[in-house]
Amino acid sequence: MKLLLSAETMRMHELEAQAQNVPVDDIVKRETLFSEGQKSVKLRNEKIEGDSATLEVENSFGSWETVPFVRENGEWKIDKKGFADRLMQDIEQNNRQLDDIINQGKQP
Repeated sequence: MKLLLSAETMRMHELEAQAQNVPVDDIVKRETLFSEGQKSVKLRNEKIEGDSATLEVENSFGSWETVPFVRENGEWKIDKKGFADRLMQDIEQNNRQLDDIINQGKQP
């Protein structure tokens, strides 16, 4: 599984492993979408934009999850770090918009 992860994602997992004092393999195993005994994978809705892509994957519970990818050295790698960064940016932007709405309603 580690071969499928982007370099930034591996660094993120290594830091998490250090913080929890566990092997990085434990983090990678816990974060995977697939169960150990899973023999097939269902995919849909591939979207490629330059060196970034997403793909929906059916997990072991039968739910669909969007998996982010990044192209590194000509190979597609799972990009959980990039996805986490984009999610944080979206949250921060939503918080700023909410702050603006709240502040507009205040009387001077």
